[in-house]
Amino acid sequence: MKISEAVEMIEKQTRRNVAVCSLVGSRNYGLNTEGSDYDFIAFVIPTLEDMYGRDEYFKEIKGGGYEIRVHDLRKLPDLLCKSNPSYLELIFSRNNFMNGDMYTMLYEKRERTARMNLPYLYSASVGIFLNKMKYLERGTGNTQDLVEKYGYDTKQAMHAYRILSVLQWFADGGNFENAIRYGDTAAGKERRDLLLGIRNGKFTLNEMKDVLEERLKDTKERYKEKYLNAEADREMADTIRDGVKAFVISETKKEICRAQEGRIKQS
Repeated sequence: MKISEAVEMIEKQTRRNVAVCSLVGSRNYGLNTEGSDYDFIAFVIPTLEDMYGRDEYFKEIKGGGYEIRVHDLRKLPDLLCKSNPSYLELIFSRNNFMNGDMYTMLYEKRERTARMNLPYLYSASVGIFLNKMKYLERGTGNTQDLVEKYGYDTKQAMHAYRILSVLQWFADGGNFENAIRYGDTAAGKERRDLLLGIRNGKFTLNEMKDVLEERLKDTKERYKEKYLNAEADREMADTIRDGVKAFVISETKKEICRAQEGRIKQS
């Protein structure tokens, strides 16, 4: 699915204008297989009704081979300021749609945004790892075939290993995009082969448990203090919050003007 098709579908089904839409997941960072879905995250401009009712819009759009999560744009600053890895990824997507103002604020400053709240990034990533571990042996509704084939959910194992590795690779290299993308460089290709090897059952269940436990131990011993002692970039956080607020206010004024013009034409 092309990004233009995703944007068109979102605007048709939500009746809201898209401010940001990005391809995320395996097809974005280079770990996709032949049957991988197209995953998108989008943020739409709130309507006057959303603003008046103080509602934050959310919708999931699913179909054959794709899934789109649609959020209210006002939610974006908090998600980025909390350094949720899943949402940091969207501003590094090479297949994205961003309104001009959003592009300047988000995409051009993406590396600074990734470093904005390193303590939260560490805590969120470890939390994701621990959540993946809960499903290692039992799998999810979509991964029972892997559990039956390999004796455990190799997809959860791959993502668990990857999320901690991103912390390590980011800390060592200082570049978030290189840490999350695989295939662009020799090192990236090696990482891709390792992660897909995990996905394809390279390790037995007990071996995989040992590998993941060691990865967690190594992450805590070598990187925890570095992340947790880093100072938050409050200036960048304020830039994102103020920028999104100003953009929403501007778009709301435009909607009010359009509504007034419509009433004048009818009278």
